[in-house]
Amino acid sequence: MRVKYGAYKELYKKIFILRKKNFNLSVVFAPSPMMRRLNKKYRGKNKPANVLSFLLEKNLPGRQTGSGEIFLNAKEKNLSYLFLHGALHLLGYDHKTNKDAKKMESLEKKILNK
Repeated sequence: MRVKYGAYKELYKKIFILRKKNFNLSVVFAPSPMMRRLNKKYRGKNKPANVLSFLLEKNLPGRQTGSGEIFLNAKEKNLSYLFLHGALHLLGYDHKTNKDAKKMESLEKKILNK
């Protein structure tokens, strides 16, 4: 699989830098079996996830950076969107309620249309 690094770099800027957040970020393009194992281990779901985010260290007051990992299922089609979705989870956005889902979806659209 060929990855267009520049597209992800631009999304990173839109997501983190424009929000005055710096993140040391690792991105893994993982095969479906690995995504299944991770999803089962960390979320209790025995199916491949399309994206998983792991916050390793928060942006704390007085600190300039946080760190996290995003695992993308390499078989998925819209990896840029999944990267964005995973990154927003690292920033604390969620979609557990309809209100939260609408807020997150609205922000995703705003970032993608910039």
